[in-house]
Amino acid sequence: MNAKGKGMWWISPLAMAVALAACGGDSDNDRPATGGDGGDGFQASPLLVMHNGSGNAGRIDWIDGDLNVVGSFNADANEGIALDLLGNLYAADDSNGAPSRLQALHMIADRQDGSSPNAALDRDFEADGSMTLKGIAIAHEAGLVMAANIGGNSIEVYGTAAGAGATPLASTALSGNAWDLAYDEAADRLFLAMTNGTVIVIDDYVDGGFLGTPSRTITPDSAGSVSNIHGIAYRADTDTLVITDVGDAAIADDGRLYVIESAASADGTVTPARTVAGPATTLGNPVDLILDGDTAYIAEKSNDAVLIYRNVFSGDSGDVAPDFSVDSVKPESLALVVEPDTRPDLSDIDTTGTTFTGVAVTSNPPAAPTDPDVVILDTGLTSQQRGFTTDADRESLAFNQMGDAYLTYDTGLAVINRLATGRDGETANESRDRAIEGANTGLVAPKGFDVADGLGWVLVTDQGDPAVRVFGAQAGGNVAPLFTTTLAVAPWDLDYDPDGDRLYVALTDGTVAVFDDYSSARGVDGPDRTITPAEGGTAFAAPTNLHGIVHVADSDQLIVSDVGSGANPTDGKLYVLDNAASADGLTNVSVRIDDEDNNAVGNTMLGNPVDIAFDGQHLYVPEKSQGKVLRFDNILDSAGGDVSPSLSYDQASPESVSLIADYLGRAPE
Repeated sequence: MNAKGKGMWWISPLAMAVALAACGGDSDNDRPATGGDGGDGFQASPLLVMHNGSGNAGRIDWIDGDLNVVGSFNADANEGIALDLLGNLYAADDSNGAPSRLQALHMIADRQDGSSPNAALDRDFEADGSMTLKGIAIAHEAGLVMAANIGGNSIEVYGTAAGAGATPLASTALSGNAWDLAYDEAADRLFLAMTNGTVIVIDDYVDGGFLGTPSRTITPDSAGSVSNIHGIAYRADTDTLVITDVGDAAIADDGRLYVIESAASADGTVTPARTVAGPATTLGNPVDLILDGDTAYIAEKSNDAVLIYRNVFSGDSGDVAPDFSVDSVKPESLALVVEPDTRPDLSDIDTTGTTFTGVAVTSNPPAAPTDPDVVILDTGLTSQQRGFTTDADRESLAFNQMGDAYLTYDTGLAVINRLATGRDGETANESRDRAIEGANTGLVAPKGFDVADGLGWVLVTDQGDPAVRVFGAQAGGNVAPLFTTTLAVAPWDLDYDPDGDRLYVALTDGTVAVFDDYSSARGVDGPDRTITPAEGGTAFAAPTNLHGIVHVADSDQLIVSDVGSGANPTDGKLYVLDNAASADGLTNVSVRIDDEDNNAVGNTMLGNPVDIAFDGQHLYVPEKSQGKVLRFDNILDSAGGDVSPSLSYDQASPESVSLIADYLGRAPE
């Protein structure tokens, strides 16, 4: 996030001073507790703190590395929180009784100080069947959010992309109540902090079908007469659990902290490697805990503080004071803020070196009603790896970096959870997936689009009511776009260049509309330039009808596909144009793949090349009229003319194509 965005990632010295003054007495500046050294230049990790007091329920504070509150957000939710790869915050909400709700807040660190949920950016959904959701955990690669259901003796599991109308993907029945949970995705192992003073361990939790049968149960032998485990965090590289015990919730000085080694195999009554308890700790009701390396951050609710224990794994047991204590009224849960490690969006891969695991292709329609309408092919176009059924009139498809697919259909936009990395043989499911659809969307006939992860935007071309409509990537339901750029000519596809902040729109009259400074100007004054592909200074003869478009930022080139007449199955073409960022008006193409006979398909096999995808070297083309997916190798250096594709694959009515990079669906680092 740059300064222009004015989010909480970036705060100028003046803005920070104003923010601190506005925050009042809810946080002290880097205040060492008794016994803390405070003198070695220690910088805390930035934190998000969810509050749940009578006067601040739902307020999320941003605490910086100097332990100052530098911004706040007023959420609807009030319980457990967790961040995903792109900085979206998931939060549990029990403020309105049963059933609870789950809220997804768009790129929380980029939001204005003091702001509140916005339907154009955020979503929430009823956690059907739940009583009181507390702690949550995200299985990042699987795309699942798991929530402890107090009062319902269960763990409720949803897809991270779910929206309104979602029902649990799974509900794991437990013998007692879990307050919080920690999930080790690499080992598929779930640790449950139980209010009866134990930790339940479930091996093979997801692969085993979300069953609640404990593999082992851990009971700390240093617990007090009343034990009530709440906060829990697991460090996989050392196989160590750190857990907090609130003891009697009505007593403000009986909290404890335990460090349990060999946690993956521990069973029965165990002696913690470290137990911290006593008046100097100020542990009373430590309701949540997170780890950053060997530093523990604890939400101490009864004593209104966030406590910090450094070297938590190796310190002494006993009545040990925290290294730091930050005033924070009724903190409920914590999340460690890590700046999103975004990789290039799939439409912005310019050079070789990225590893691709597959090519996603939509069919409109598939060969038979029972066939999948989204297939994943290998990059060599030799075989199908897996398939998925949307049961919609599918158009274009693209992925975000979490591995979710955005897919346009005749009246809306579907979001399919982790389609880039799994879902073989499945169909769309409200427990995992959602739709953006309804009168408020303004969508009439959506076609191509781009996912801009850095902005958290999905940009959609609308052919039926010519426009680009931009939605928040976490939005769902009958929601209005963030903004709309009106067009004079019907579009088909677009590509947003984040480095240049420039939008390229392929228009059905054979031209490209270019919008500069798009994130700020938003195209309100119309295109800054219009590019007309030409040869020898003369525009190509009608019919011209641009569909697929890719901007190659590294060489500042455009690759576009031209279907010509949609009714003619033999007049398709591909063009490469140079100097895209500055080109205006008639622009000679540097590569033209065309047999120059609109009445014959020629060696190119191009008739209706409805979309394109570029891997930094090779171009993938769904050729709808020929029923093939084509690959043209080394497209930027092609001699052009009536050249044959390097590879091809037979596919019924291919409509769109998107590459799958190996970094999609990864966990935050």
